[in-house]
This record gives sequence, structure tokens and C-alpha cells, in this order.
Amino acid sequence: VNYSSEDWARLVPAISSLELSAPDRLGIQNDAYALSRAGLLPVTQFLSLARSYENEPDVSVWGDLASNLRDIDNLLANEPYYWTFQAFARDLFHPAAQRTGWEARPGEGHLDALLRSIVLGQAGSYGDTEFLEGAKERFGWFLQDPANVHPDIRGVVFSLAGQAGDRNTYDNLWEQEKRATLQEEKIRLLSALTRFSHRDLLQETLERSLSADVRSQDTITVVTGVAANRHGRELAWNFIKGRWAEFDRRYGGGGFGLMRLVSICSNFSDEAKLADVESFFREHPAPAAERTIRQSLERIRLNIKWLERNRSELAEWFGG
Repeated sequence: VNYSSEDWARLVPAISSLELSAPDRLGIQNDAYALSRAGLLPVTQFLSLARSYENEPDVSVWGDLASNLRDIDNLLANEPYYWTFQAFARDLFHPAAQRTGWEARPGEGHLDALLRSIVLGQAGSYGDTEFLEGAKERFGWFLQDPANVHPDIRGVVFSLAGQAGDRNTYDNLWEQEKRATLQEEKIRLLSALTRFSHRDLLQETLERSLSADVRSQDTITVVTGVAANRHGRELAWNFIKGRWAEFDRRYGGGGFGLMRLVSICSNFSDEAKLADVESFFREHPAPAAERTIRQSLERIRLNIKWLERNRSELAEWFGG
């Protein structure tokens, strides 16, 4: 549903005060984001609306809002006002992360645990030092004794420790991954290894993803994880191109794995990358992932158009 700008503004206090029901709050922000992606609403209208969710208690609402903001984060990664957007998202998630805290309270259920994981993870991913430091401290506790950190928050602790970590953190994560006996724990640790900001560590992670250090069925999780990291997006794409014969040998028959790899291209948002992706797949046809290739190319074109449509208004909005 689209509204006039005045009516969008009237929804803000009803969302902020929680007067509207959770399903309505969920739907409103999803509608606003979908309309902005389709070019029917300025994305600044969605961002203005997003500010009103800082008192939000519902996990489903936070989950969708986090996903929509992450989509924008990917689109703005190379824009000059990217850091202002990061501060905007950090300010939105910070109060919710403070409310939930790191430790479970008596009587909490699985939805509370999920909410904690979402808001702590998002606050930290946008550079909130309070929660990055909290994760670093808890990772230290985990290294002393894994029982010190509840499994519900281990994924967040590992990921944020990696995001803010150095070579020592990196080596410790690999060591813990080797020791882990549960596949779920291994995936948490492998995912954390894709979160570093140091390009040399991300490149090493990519190289190790095709070695005996990583099971073949987990390689794609590692490569797509690096690609989701703005520091590793280019590295992952170049790695896929450079090792295409091996990826095609491993995953070309079934298709699904190759489709996941190809889909990393859909995060690109400039003409040079569009031309690069088109050229590569002309020279390296992948019948098992042909539909995904077409979808990824379409998404890149949509990303380019979205930025052309919103770039100047966003620059003004974040500069104001």
C-alpha cells in the first residue's frame, strides 16, 4: 500500500508508540521498502519511517527491518555517505541491543533468544563499539571454556569477534573450528571467518575453502560469506573466476551449489561489474545456473537504476 507523504508521516507516531499491531508494523515497513525498490517511493521515505522502530519489541519486525536495511547497506557500500548510513543504522539498533543485553533472563523463550541474536548482531555489524567489545570479551571467555558462552549467542559472538578481530583472533577461530564436533558449531565458526576486514585474511579464507580444511559441502557457505562482506566482495568474485574450473567440476552437475555461487554477482551495482559478469559467463557458460545468471544480471541492472534514482536525494538526506 502506498500513501501520500503526509499519510506516511502520520504513521510514524503510531509505530513509535506501538499503537499499531505487530503485523501492521511489519507490513508497513515492508511495503515502504518494496515500493522504494520498485521506484514508486523515495528510499528516504522508508528510512524516515525506519527511525520510528527504535522501540520495537517484536522479533519478526526486527528481522524484516534488518534484512531491508542490509539490502540498502549493500547498495550504498561504495557511496561517499556510506558511513553516515552506518551511523543511522547503528543508532536504530543500539537501544534494542541494550534492552536485550547479552544474557538471557528467567522465563525467556526462543523468540527472545532470536531477538537478542538479531539486534546484537546488527548493532555490532554496523560498527557499534559497545557490542563489538562485548563480543570480543565473550570470545575470550569462550576460549577459556566454551561453557562460558551460551550456544544461543555464540554465532553473534564469533561473527562480531571476527569483524573486529586481528590475526590472533583469526587463528583462534580456525583452531576452534577444527576442534568443534557439532556441524552447527563448525558453520558458526566458518561464517565468522568470513567477517574480517583485513583483505589478506579474507583471501586466505577463500584459499582454504577449497582445501582439506573445509568440507566440500561447506565451501560455498564460506565463499558466499566472504562475498557478503563489503571488504571481500571483489575478492570472492575474482576467486570464483580464477578457480571456475574447480567450482564447475565440484558443483556444476547438481546446479544448486553453482547457483548459490553465481548469485553473489547480484550485489554489484555499477556498469563495469555488469560488463565483467556478462563477459565472464559468455566465455564460461554454466547451463546448470543459467537462470540464476540471468537473474543476477537483471539484479545488477536494477541496482544501477536504483542508485541513479536515489543517489542525489540520499546524499542530501544524509548530509542534512
